[in-house]
Amino acid sequence: MKRRKQYTPEFKRETVQYLISSGKSQNMVCQELGLPNGILGRWKKELDQEGNENESLQDVRDKRIHELEREVQNLKQQRDILKKAMGITLSH
Repeated sequence: MKRRKQYTPEFKRETVQYLISSGKSQNMVCQELGLPNGILGRWKKELDQEGNENESLQDVRDKRIHELEREVQNLKQQRDILKKAMGITLSH
């Protein structure tokens, strides 16, 4: 009889967080990591049900969105600085 592989809660949580942040499909992530198809859906449900014990998936999404918004803002500032620098250089 073949024994099923056991995964740690930390591995499950990190894998689901990767799934959310990557924007890839569950099947693509399963293939990348060599996991059976459908297992990420089950892990995602488990994490959602854990609720307050662990950081919820919504919290993970919100945190990622906030990080990306901050990065976009920084990139816009850098772009504006470079535009001004190029304008000064080009006018001389």
